[in-house]
Amino acid sequence: MKGESLIELIIAVGIFSIAVAGLSFFVLNSYISGRLASEMTKANFLTEEGIEATRSIRDNSWDDLVAGNHGLAILGNNWIFQGTEENINNQLKEGTRIITVENIGPNRKKITSEVNWQFNKGRDEEVKIVTYLTNWQKIPIGYCAGNCSPCENFENRKSCVAQNGCRWVARFRICTGICTSCDTFIDQPSCEAQSGCYWAWE
Repeated sequence: MKGESLIELIIAVGIFSIAVAGLSFFVLNSYISGRLASEMTKANFLTEEGIEATRSIRDNSWDDLVAGNHGLAILGNNWIFQGTEENINNQLKEGTRIITVENIGPNRKKITSEVNWQFNKGRDEEVKIVTYLTNWQKIPIGYCAGNCSPCENFENRKSCVAQNGCRWVARFRICTGICTSCDTFIDQPSCEAQSGCYWAWE
């Protein structure tokens, strides 16, 4: 009887240990997933803000869009480029934001807004958005305008994957990603294929 009781106790302890280990893994995994989602949301906002800030700089003076890597700062009520990168440690651990300007032509620039940070030791994360800006004050041409429909608005795979920048996650049946900004498209067909965008003329 004593032997049987000891075996039952060992089995019970083993089952309890497995249950505790499984629960601990679930709690830890949920915490990590939640934290990553929160930080990705913040990084997406900062990259989008970088693009909008660069548009503002473009609108103030096309000549300020100098090719190279730039950080962002606010002077008065206006965005300006400052340094080669921006420290965003106050928002993301070891975080930096870099705006890269590349010359495509005399009146067209490729803009990359990139946010990098350390999620944990040995694991770095990155979010990047690319768009193109035109010197609209000098060139009376057609351009793609509007605001692309956010990926989360699409409820089925077909409409989701048709939106540039979006991807369908079959497991959760959700559309995720960042829709490609309208002013990225340089021709009318691709512009009008993007939900929320339309072709306009200067």
